[in-house]
Amino acid sequence: MNEISFYEEFSKKFSQYLTTYLGEDYKVFYSCNNTLNNIVSNLEKACEIEIRPKNVYIPKLKLDIVFAICHDNLKPRLILIEAKYLHQLSLKDYSQLVGYLQVAKTIDLGLLLLIQKGATSSKLSNDFQEIVRLKKLPMDWLVDLKKFNETHNFKTGIISFVPNNGIDWLDTKEISGISSFDELVVQLKDDNTNPS
Repeated sequence: MNEISFYEEFSKKFSQYLTTYLGEDYKVFYSCNNTLNNIVSNLEKACEIEIRPKNVYIPKLKLDIVFAICHDNLKPRLILIEAKYLHQLSLKDYSQLVGYLQVAKTIDLGLLLLIQKGATSSKLSNDFQEIVRLKKLPMDWLVDLKKFNETHNFKTGIISFVPNNGIDWLDTKEISGISSFDELVVQLKDDNTNPS
């Protein structure tokens, strides 16, 4: 078994939670295990709203799960989920999420997901835990793309999921990470006040 086996179960549960927190004016859609350009096309068909800005290149990154949060009067928002089926997450897992967000400029929210493989006392490896504890892990990013004369913001968080059970958030508030569904919803609503 690998993480792909759990994408559908996790995505349904995450969608249910998000819908509850966002309210009935919002719709949540997801697409799994595909390249970003195909995921965006699938999500545009599902929500019947244009997601990709005109003349914006969508890279063919192979991604795990992307959620589209849609509202009639607002620009759709995307959330990238980078899933790992492991005993613990390491810094390289987080680095992969950050790398994807730097390239996928249409996505500004990313969550590193640990699909728990057995019981463990710590969700993070020792080196990763130390970096978080010392507040040395950037989770609220502003990337300055000088060559293109543009900047790109994105924010991250870390969650875990036990199959046939619930979703848990790692507390990363002190390093400006997203640490709960409430905080995720604030990001989705506050940063999305302009009609498309």
